[in-house]
Amino acid sequence: MPRSAGEEISVNADPAHDAGVELLVEAGIVLATSLDPSTTMGQVARLTVPRLADLCVIDLLDEDGTIRDVAVAARDEAVARGLELLRAQHRLDPRGAHPVARVIRSGEPILLAEMTDMLLNSFAQGSEHARFMIEHGYRSAAVAPLLARERTLGAISVLRLGEGEPQPYTDEDMDLVGELARRAALAIDNARLFSELRRVEQRLQAVLVNLAEAITVVDDQGRTVFANEAAADLLGAGAPEELTGAQPGSIMPRFLVLDEQGRELDLDSMPGRRLFRGEQAPPLLVRNIVRATGEERWLMVRSSPLMDPASGQIEYAVNVFENITEVKRAQLAESFMAEASRVLASSMDYAETLRRVARLAVPRLADWCGVDIVNDRGEIVRVAVHHADPAQVATAERLDRSYLRTVDEPEGVAEVIRTGRANIYTDIDPDALAAYAQDDDHLQLLNAIGARAVLIVPMIGAGEPLGAITLVSSESQRRLTPADLALGERLARRAGTAVERARLYTERSRIAHILERSLLPESLPEISGAEIRARYSPAGEVNEVGGDYYDVFAYDREHWMLVIGDVCGKGPRAAGVTALARHTLRAAALSGQSPAAMLQTLHRALRLQSTGADLCTVCLVLLAPPAGPGADRARLTIALAGHLPPLLIDRDGAATALGQPGTLLGVVEPIEIVESEADLHAGQTLLLYTDGVPEAGRASRQLGEQGLLELCARAPELMLGDLLEHIEQIALQRAGGRLRDDIALLGLRLSDL
Repeated sequence: MPRSAGEEISVNADPAHDAGVELLVEAGIVLATSLDPSTTMGQVARLTVPRLADLCVIDLLDEDGTIRDVAVAARDEAVARGLELLRAQHRLDPRGAHPVARVIRSGEPILLAEMTDMLLNSFAQGSEHARFMIEHGYRSAAVAPLLARERTLGAISVLRLGEGEPQPYTDEDMDLVGELARRAALAIDNARLFSELRRVEQRLQAVLVNLAEAITVVDDQGRTVFANEAAADLLGAGAPEELTGAQPGSIMPRFLVLDEQGRELDLDSMPGRRLFRGEQAPPLLVRNIVRATGEERWLMVRSSPLMDPASGQIEYAVNVFENITEVKRAQLAESFMAEASRVLASSMDYAETLRRVARLAVPRLADWCGVDIVNDRGEIVRVAVHHADPAQVATAERLDRSYLRTVDEPEGVAEVIRTGRANIYTDIDPDALAAYAQDDDHLQLLNAIGARAVLIVPMIGAGEPLGAITLVSSESQRRLTPADLALGERLARRAGTAVERARLYTERSRIAHILERSLLPESLPEISGAEIRARYSPAGEVNEVGGDYYDVFAYDREHWMLVIGDVCGKGPRAAGVTALARHTLRAAALSGQSPAAMLQTLHRALRLQSTGADLCTVCLVLLAPPAGPGADRARLTIALAGHLPPLLIDRDGAATALGQPGTLLGVVEPIEIVESEADLHAGQTLLLYTDGVPEAGRASRQLGEQGLLELCARAPELMLGDLLEHIEQIALQRAGGRLRDDIALLGLRLSDL
């Protein structure tokens, strides 16, 4: 029958259904208010009493597999307290027959519409538990699993109690309890995830905060969202909050940031910024200088992206700043000292060497480097000054010319040289600089240098200061530290040793040159009808007297003696043997001995020296000049004692070896010397030489005897002096300028008629 207009229509008028909906709504509100499982489950349990149950128990499964009750609510508070106490004494057995244990194991709900005393005894946790349930009238129960992400987290139990006949739970009630359990499980799972996330964050925070490396997390706008204590210390902040509250890009201007080559870097060069631009961001080594203090640090900067899982875009960049200052300084110090040692050992010209050291020190150690030496008159002389800017070098040179340093100055370079102790001035006081200046112009020049810090270290040689090295920090704002002082002292010790060695070398070279020249004839005699020339090039260090020698002297009124020889070894011993050989041969010639007899006499003289110490080779050529006007040839008598034979070069450049081999002198008894005769015609050339000529050059490309013969082929087109010089130069070229043995050349040519 149709309803009349205005008749009220009732929809879902079932009071039980409305109560269930209301319960779920209230439960949803409660479940959204807290992320603490115990608090939330207590509120849920209390919602069910008394509208759905006389007693509600929520049990959770712990990680170790045990069951613990999280919440108990009852119409009668005494029942709730009694059950909590009972559960604490007799925890449910996860493997037992109790409905809660069965539901947790199976993940399926259990409806116990009517519970008899026999049923209660069947799953009781003991007699005390059974008596409690019977005495309090357990009559009906619905147990639903707490399921989330396919895991059973626990169970919720609702029970009706009473002495009479309480309304048993129905399937509809079971559905309501199941829905309540589903929502509660979701809340429990979320709470656990949140709690786990918090624990992870707290652990991560504890790790990051206590790490020695500085760590920051930056978003795509350049804002720092996290910084640990190490980052605050490194970046000059009072606390991490100062960094997280700073405007993007406001921290970096506090520092001068350079790459390994000294080029200044900006914020966009940092690895984190490059990540946000989609670029590769390899670790970056930077030299970081605090502008306010000049403190220098070497930092390895690494950046890693944190991606947004949904968009796949970089959400944050994690920056790690590893302070490797000590390691880098040690590495740079050893590298610098290795290079400095190479430079100091590369030359015996100490002034040029010290200029190269000054260039090496800038900018690796400082912005300025000056080197001063005490000369023979006791004056302080600046031998080197360097700066990257030539205009600044000119300023320093003007300062040196206008204001000479004296050894009695109370401080600065003079003080360091007098005391032999280094000085370091970490902060130059303008008032102290003004007091040091001699006049206004002097002060102006000192200010132009712009020194912020100065380090002066003494160069020590043979136990006393030879000079000082001055290192100055100016526009780079770098602060000179005790580590720089230690490195400067190492450099100065090496430089002092090099200067001392160079000075000794120069003095020994001077003495050796005088001695060497004394062992050779000051000039060659003039021989009628003939031209005679000689060349000599010592090998090795110039302060070692060589063993090659030559001589030309009158044998008698009609004959001349040409001598060339090679003494084994170098140095003072070789010089002594050379002098002995030269003077012995001259004395033997004065007594009228033949060339062979002269060599016998020298052999006996050598044998009288200390055993095994002296031996040499000799080539003697006795020259009988042309007999008179119109004669076109000279007579030669050749005697060889272990020496290379002389070469007779014809007008066409062909060369022939003269003489017969003889025994090396000073070694064995008896010796055998054979005299040979030959003629030297006008236009021909006689060449005597030592073995340093064919042996010039490396083993694979020595000049050799054949190479010498090829050079001799140019004799007809060259003057005698030019021929000898040409042979000498080619030998030096083959040796790369570094002969292994001395070169001696002696040439004779008859004049054309």
